Amino acid sequence: MAVTEKQTSPSAAKVWGIGVRQIVYMALGAALYGGLSYLTNILQLPATSNVSFRPGIVIPLFFGAVFGPWVGLFTGGVGNLIGDYISGYGVYWNWDVGNALIGFIAGLVVYITLGRYFARRNIIMAEVFTIIAVIVGIGFAAYTDIWVSKYTIAAATGNFVPAALSDLVNGLILLPILLVAYNAAVRRSGRG
Repeated sequence: MAVTEKQTSPSAAKVWGIGVRQIVYMALGAALYGGLSYLTNILQLPATSNVSFRPGIVIPLFFGAVFGPWVGLFTGGVGNLIGDYISGYGVYWNWDVGNALIGFIAGLVVYITLGRYFARRNIIMAEVFTIIAVIVGIGFAAYTDIWVSKYTIAAATGNFVPAALSDLVNGLILLPILLVAYNAAVRRSGRG
């Protein structure tokens, strides 16, 4: 008997829940994002300050899209904090919040997809939420530097443009690859 997507998906009510499973994914996601950020923080982009090429941005996008907005929020915020701290950048709360927003907004797609990406439409929806998440999250981080770091609007834009473009390129290319791989693993395990 064929198993349909509707039969295997969690209920919409569970999208907002936090249980042991979500806590485990939060910790795993934050550790992965922090570690990958640390490894790639040396790949600096021309910007006002420390903006790096971050393929690891796909981690909060993926964890949000698959496991929900709270997992994405924690993965993005705490993972960015870990990555910056162990890289020696210090703590910039506004960039941690901006990355948390990226994971949270990307995770809102679960309300539509229920965390399942067997259909092309759902992967496209995840990509749309990725675009919104990166623009809002990096916009928050870069433009709050006007108050936090006393930047001018031009200096804040000098961080926003390279950071947002880099995160969009990495997210839009890598997220579908991870979603397809995750779907294959779910199907092989018999849960999908």
